[in-house]
Amino acid sequence: MADLPPADIFPNLVLEAVLGEGGTATVYRARQLSTGREVAVKVLKEDFVRTAEDVERFHNEAKACARFQHRNIVRVYDTGEKAGFSYFVMEWVRGYTFASYLARKGHLDVDDGLIILESVTDALQYAWQRFRVVHCDLKPDNLMVDADGTVKVMDLGISRSVLTAAKEGAADSAGEIMGTPAYMSPDQIYDLPDLDCRADIYSLGATLYHLLTGHILFPGKTDQQVVDAHIGPNFARDPRVLMPAIPRPLALMLNRMLAKDRTLRYPNWETLAADIAHLYAGEPLLATPLKPGESSVSFTAEW
Repeated sequence: MADLPPADIFPNLVLEAVLGEGGTATVYRARQLSTGREVAVKVLKEDFVRTAEDVERFHNEAKACARFQHRNIVRVYDTGEKAGFSYFVMEWVRGYTFASYLARKGHLDVDDGLIILESVTDALQYAWQRFRVVHCDLKPDNLMVDADGTVKVMDLGISRSVLTAAKEGAADSAGEIMGTPAYMSPDQIYDLPDLDCRADIYSLGATLYHLLTGHILFPGKTDQQVVDAHIGPNFARDPRVLMPAIPRPLALMLNRMLAKDRTLRYPNWETLAADIAHLYAGEPLLATPLKPGESSVSFTAEW
C-alpha cells in the first residue's frame, strides 16, 4: 500500500489514511481545513499525466464534473496540481464498492441488481442529457453503495480523460484502447470517434451481468481474447443458466443492452429507463430479442 505524501503537498488538506490503490491512482482519506469536512483525495499516478496536455485535460474534466449535482454521482469538490501531483478532491463515501462486495459474497440478488440498474441509469441519463458526458469505464470498482444504501457512480467524466492520456502515452498508441476489457463496449474497441451513451449502456449491461451471476461475460480468457470476444461472434450464456432467479424480462433487457452493434442497443438512457419501469410494473418490454450472435449475451426466448 502507498505511503502518505509529504504533509505540505496539498494545500487546505490534511491526508489521514490510504483508502485504496489502483492502476491509475491512489485514494486517500483527508480533511479539508477550510470546511472541516472529511473528503477523499484521488492522486493520479505519474504514468497518466505525462504532459502538460494530460494535466490540463484532467483538470478541465474534473472541473466539469464539479457541476454534477445528483444523489447517485460522487461529488467532485476541487482539483489541483502541485510538485508533480495531479489530484482531485471528492465526496468521501462511507461504504464499499461492488467489486469488494463480489469478492465477499459472489453475486447480488435480483432486487439489489435492479436498484443498481435503476440508480446508475438515472445518474448517467442526467450526465448525458445535461452535459453529454460518457463515463467510458463503468465496472463494479466504479460503483459504490454508501451507509444509507444509496448507489454512487465514481469517476464520471474523469475516466475518459485518464484513459485517453494512458492511450496517448503508450509507446504504440495504435494498438491501445480505452477501458477495462471485461466491461468494454465494442464502440471503444473500434475506437469510434463519436462515442455516446450507448457505450456506457453496454458497459452497464456487462457490469450487471457480472453482479447478478458472479461471472464476467467471457471468463477464463486473456485480456486480448476478451476484447476479441466483445466484437466477434461470441456470446456469454443466458444469465438464467447461471442464476435461475433472474426474471425473463431482465434477461431480455441484458440481451439488448449488450448488442454488439450499437444501433441495436437501447438508443438512449430514456428508453432503458422506460423498460425498467415496464419491468417493475410487470408490463411487456419495449425491447425484443436479438438474433443469435447480435448480442454478447444469449437469450433463450422459449424460457
